[in-house]
Amino acid sequence: MNFISLNQPTTLPKTLRSLFIVLFLMVSPALWAQTILNSPYSYLGMGEIQSGNNVTQMMMGGIGVSSSNGIYTNVVNPALLARNRWTNLEVGINTEYKTLQDYRQQQKVFGGNYQSLNLTLPVTSRWTMSVGIRPHSAVEYETRSYRRLNLLGVDSLIYSYKGSGGVSKVSISNGVRLFKELYVGLQMDYLFGQVNRNVSTQNMSDGQYYRVQLEDLTSYSDFQFKAGFAYRFKLKNDMFINAGATLDLNSTLDANQVKRFATMDLSGLTVINADTLEKSSKFIQQIPVAKRFGLSIEKAAKWMAGIDYSYTDWSKVNNNLGRTTALPASHKVSIGGEYTPDIESISSYLKRTTYRLGASYEKTAYDFLGNGKFAVDKNLSFGVALPLRNLSFLNIAYQVGRRGLITDNGMEEQYHRLTLGLTFSDLWFQKQKIN
Repeated sequence: MNFISLNQPTTLPKTLRSLFIVLFLMVSPALWAQTILNSPYSYLGMGEIQSGNNVTQMMMGGIGVSSSNGIYTNVVNPALLARNRWTNLEVGINTEYKTLQDYRQQQKVFGGNYQSLNLTLPVTSRWTMSVGIRPHSAVEYETRSYRRLNLLGVDSLIYSYKGSGGVSKVSISNGVRLFKELYVGLQMDYLFGQVNRNVSTQNMSDGQYYRVQLEDLTSYSDFQFKAGFAYRFKLKNDMFINAGATLDLNSTLDANQVKRFATMDLSGLTVINADTLEKSSKFIQQIPVAKRFGLSIEKAAKWMAGIDYSYTDWSKVNNNLGRTTALPASHKVSIGGEYTPDIESISSYLKRTTYRLGASYEKTAYDFLGNGKFAVDKNLSFGVALPLRNLSFLNIAYQVGRRGLITDNGMEEQYHRLTLGLTFSDLWFQKQKIN
């Protein structure tokens, strides 16, 4: 059920329209400078796949396959868009502090990125659509290794591996209510971006002041589709049980690749000689395919608790590690919930505030040591939605987690993420009614 009557006539304030333009101009430069912090986990395929959650779902461990309160936009399951009866604009930014370490060294990094920009529009009483842009995957890593060329170990060969770039996606999603509480949805994503991977060597035995580099530039431009289903079963006293599922519908993307050998000075800026090996050759990029299932229980406008499970097949994705063995499937379990003491309270601001908490556990497809021990990513998240005017909110989400273990995987990441988001809601295109 929705909490605000749709019969109340209203118009979109000029301030909200102006704010939408300002926010878009603020976020637009980041769309072309997408990055993540240094992460060896971005080796695989087209990079490290982003969660795709909005700030509200990040507070609750990433759940969203079955749950939606009709106020914020559900970007996990397109079917649940049909519960949104208000026009909704959401924007978010993400910051992260990360500690990476292996057996020999430790690195601390801090950075940020845009998280999402999304506009949701009810079309009819049964159909709602949404348009948004967000990061899809990112590549950002740089490592070095040294090899001795003689028994004394005086001379060495330096190998450098560097990757950068990423892929963004523009999403058009539609959710439709078929019957009283049965929903279906379809999401179409247009993916675009470039990933650059370089491998260079420098022979120190003869005092070389240059290096030889193999460059691989891949450009992505294709469509991806996801289907969603959801059902609500009413118990009593505004209590509901919700179930949902989503399925990725394609497993490949079209891509263009350019490869060349280049001899460069040590700064990497001046090309002494270059030889193109492949010029704009097309190939098929295999991508992981996910199936997601969710179950939740809620008391409308009061509280909700849910659990999601996702299964992602990585078997056809290139591991970029020179191994012939196929990558395994990854498994993720997320739990979370929300609580609002009194959404209609006039006397207490804290009672109108929504509090959210969640956790997730994922066995990933990352095995860098080749010992059959795959990195585990687990985190705890919580946050608040602070009420603004009408049904608008300032959302603050915090995540703390760890991915991998030095003893099992040879590498470990500990991260702290702070995500800020704004949700603006209003009624558009409503006819004025005269009593």
